[in-house]
Amino acid sequence: MAEQSVDELLTRIVDTDKQWGPLLFIRPPKDTRFGIERVLALAVLVGGGFGVPVSVLLALTARAAHRPPLPLFVFPLLLTIVYFSICQLSFVPAWNRRAQALSKPRLTATAEKRRH
Repeated sequence: MAEQSVDELLTRIVDTDKQWGPLLFIRPPKDTRFGIERVLALAVLVGGGFGVPVSVLLALTARAAHRPPLPLFVFPLLLTIVYFSICQLSFVPAWNRRAQALSKPRLTATAEKRRH
């Protein structure tokens, strides 16, 4: 019962178009599983989008402090891995459970009677 309410909360949050912003094109229809390819694409876009500017800022800070900077790919890669993991542990399982429930064929009352 608690799992269902958590699922409903998570899917209600990710169903909101506003939450997706410019990445709305990645969100699948409600009856379609959120596949690993979509999660990876989302993680790369978010990780790169936020990671690259932060990585540049860290490099400038390191230069000002006369320290060797980290390679520019480190922070975006780390952010991508973290975001991918958080997605896989939070809303993706809830989304996929709902997609599975929505995609099950519905039996009509007549077909149900014939089965019995």
